[in-house]
Amino acid sequence: EESKNGARERSKSRSSPKKIDRIGPMALCGRSVTTLVFLAWWCEGLAPAARESAGEVVASAFASKDFGPALEALCSDDVVLNDLARGETRGRDAVVNALKGARVVERTAGNETTGGLTWYREQDGRRGLRGTTYVRFDDKGLLAYLQEASEPIFKAGPLTEALLKAATQNVVKEKEVTTPSYTERTPTSASDVVRYLWQEASPNGASPEVALGLFADDILYEDFNYAAPFEGIDQVRDFVEAFDIPGIEFVPMEISGGDGTTCCFTWKVVVNGNDGPQGVSFYEVDPSTKKVTYVRDIPATKPAPLQRLADLLNPDLGVFF
Repeated sequence: EESKNGARERSKSRSSPKKIDRIGPMALCGRSVTTLVFLAWWCEGLAPAARESAGEVVASAFASKDFGPALEALCSDDVVLNDLARGETRGRDAVVNALKGARVVERTAGNETTGGLTWYREQDGRRGLRGTTYVRFDDKGLLAYLQEASEPIFKAGPLTEALLKAATQNVVKEKEVTTPSYTERTPTSASDVVRYLWQEASPNGASPEVALGLFADDILYEDFNYAAPFEGIDQVRDFVEAFDIPGIEFVPMEISGGDGTTCCFTWKVVVNGNDGPQGVSFYEVDPSTKKVTYVRDIPATKPAPLQRLADLLNPDLGVFF
């Protein structure tokens, strides 16, 4: 009997159609969208976070309470610090020791390999020396090179212009009129502005108007040879045109990467074909107009006996008072 009942159940299961859940097109679409949304959320969680720029990485070390160990961890064994006021320092321990004094970082720039930052020293709420530091990391991700410039204690101001004109008057009597040989274009980032102005336009016959055309009307221009910044395009125009001196060439050396709104770069001045002072500059552009809203130029102050004396008297702030 049990055998007959089992046979009947098997026969019934073969003859009875299975019930199938039918999913309409809209329901299927809804499930697919839900799945895609979930996968997108899941993948986003797995995606690596964007890396900090070189400038941001060094800024984090400067801001750390354990400044020494934080900076030491970044440096390669043979890291080089080219301090334009105090000379060159080599080696991790020596560089960390040389970068003394708490720094408050104002702006950063760069990509993962090259960058920079503007800063000022501070102690107990008092602001001290201001400066700019360009940085470069090696292919192992370690800090390999820094070039630092700080404001001179003695600011020559208009005397700088007079000295440069005197240095060139016996060699170049008047500026040659040349036909511009560069391609006009609109830069798309701060680094691109620097490359366009100083590697393409200026060496190939551009007038000061080209640079001024890329500056915002409300630009703030800090040249640390002067006690006060130049504010607004009219003041900056007078300054830029005053330094349009025959025989003087402004040559960028290293320019931070990235396509953002800030750029830090090192440079030298060539006077009548001879290498002159070095310096560090920082540019910031408006994210929408791509016009330059901020410039900080710092030329080398070496030799700087006043700076050395200020360091001895006030090592934390680097100024006399």
